[in-house]
Amino acid sequence: MALPKAKYPLTDIFVYSLDKKIPFRPFLVKEERLLESSDESKEKLLENISQCISNCSLGKVDANTLPIFDMQYIWIQLHILSETDPLQYSIMCNECDELNTVDIDLNNYRMSLIDGHTNVIKITDDLKLVMRYPTASMLQEQQKNNMIDFFDIASLCIEQVEYNGEMISDISLEEKESFIDNLTKKEFNKISLFFATIPVVENEIVFNCEKCETTNTNMMNGYMAFSE
Repeated sequence: MALPKAKYPLTDIFVYSLDKKIPFRPFLVKEERLLESSDESKEKLLENISQCISNCSLGKVDANTLPIFDMQYIWIQLHILSETDPLQYSIMCNECDELNTVDIDLNNYRMSLIDGHTNVIKITDDLKLVMRYPTASMLQEQQKNNMIDFFDIASLCIEQVEYNGEMISDISLEEKESFIDNLTKKEFNKISLFFATIPVVENEIVFNCEKCETTNTNMMNGYMAFSE
């Protein structure tokens, strides 16, 4: 007789790039084991996070293809669903530079969307680009060379080109790179605007410094990165 499998609740999480809700389950022991892996390299960590997200979607989402903002948002929501221990970070006071241990409330994370943002870019009257969003795995691959080339990322993110009403999808990376290289600065600025207005997952962190009692306000992007 086969052993029974535990039942677990499914909770809908909105996936912005897919524009729909996907049911996810909480972390199981197999995900906890992945998260506790002794291999702490960034590449392995990203691989484990992607595997956890794909597992928890019951195979309905391939995390390797998700934009960074969707991956971050889903990851945070999964921690909430799974009731993991509160996160703590050491954050420097903006006034006296004292390091403070601050609890991070995952429920305060929000997706920041900019009005007018679109992944369809009009380069000229007869030329448009349809862009895909950069993924974490895409940036990880770029980082293997110890640098991220913005022009290379722009090339990788070209999904389709519409010219004189005709949609072109079968485009080699070499053709994309050549296309980017031959744009004027004004034309490329339109692509730069696409990247500058990509949605981000943010959390406003407010704390009083333990040393000088100054009230600090920081914007946290995802889990780790802070912006002014």
